[in-house]
Amino acid sequence: MERMVEIRKRPVQARSQARFAQILDAAKALIARYGSDGLKMSDIAKDAGVPIGTVYQFFPNKSAVIETLVRDCMADIRAGLAAQFDRIAAKEDVPGIIEAALRQYRAVLKADPVMRDVLTATQGDKKLKALDVADSRENGDLLVGRLAPLVAEDRREDARAVCFLNMHLAGALVRLIADLDDATAERMIEQFMVGVRQQLRVLMGDVA
Repeated sequence: MERMVEIRKRPVQARSQARFAQILDAAKALIARYGSDGLKMSDIAKDAGVPIGTVYQFFPNKSAVIETLVRDCMADIRAGLAAQFDRIAAKEDVPGIIEAALRQYRAVLKADPVMRDVLTATQGDKKLKALDVADSRENGDLLVGRLAPLVAEDRREDARAVCFLNMHLAGALVRLIADLDDATAERMIEQFMVGVRQQLRVLMGDVA
């Protein structure tokens, strides 16, 4: 995997933390207006009300700002997935919980244009795309960890591959449908779940 953009460490002092947050908030507002392609370090500094040198103190370039926002988005999404997956108690629960997680993820992206933009940006940048793949693997590991007690030991590696694959496909699906009308989005989620249910039957036996 290629090395990610170098990002300065997050500050620990209260004043620096406040400036760091100001800079990211300004970047988000600019992305909401112009998209990530139109983001400029000078505009970030101006809108954050800080000297340009302060922006560079935390972020060496625009790519580092975007990567920080991408990582924050991914962390928020993973927390939401974890909350959903923690509800899995039996194999019959799994399809419905995965489907609920998809709908929750879409609702989050639909309501947050900045999150939509920065996650979509991962597909146009080679290094961010590698980060996206790593994120899908982590989300897959999160799911397989909940499924492990429900899967025969000799199918655990198959389950890991299936979870990794479907977390990556789910991310692409949700980015696609976030801006589509609800009826079309629902049909696409339902079709995606047909494949997921079939894979779950192979891994765990009959499921709902």
